[in-house]
Amino acid sequence: MAIETDVAILGAGPCGLFAVFELGLLDLKSELIDILDRPGGQCTELYPEKPIYDIPGLPIVNGQDLTDRLLEQIKPFHAGFHLSQMADGLKRLEDGRWQLSTDAGTEIIAPVVVIAAGAGSFVPKRPPEIL
Repeated sequence: MAIETDVAILGAGPCGLFAVFELGLLDLKSELIDILDRPGGQCTELYPEKPIYDIPGLPIVNGQDLTDRLLEQIKPFHAGFHLSQMADGLKRLEDGRWQLSTDAGTEIIAPVVVIAAGAGSFVPKRPPEIL
């Protein structure tokens, strides 16, 4: 059974998490899909303790703290998380909405799909072989 939502977000890193916040302010429900097993993207996977200096309003923050703050900020919006899953299909439905499917069999239907993904850093993406 497909999950119906306002917005499907590919990527649960800082950009995807902040998108949930901005969409929530507009009373739009979000579902996030991420190939990693936890939110935070590269910030938590590659440098959770490294200082980050270019986040507006925060002179210095590390990757894990930034993720923790974003998760706290989006808590009131009750986003759905589909972790350890990779999007493997996207098709336009007759009514104009999108049906997104994952390698775990999850199906999400939404009128909008936001791409906030950086999965290429974790899973090599090679061009198809030319015959």
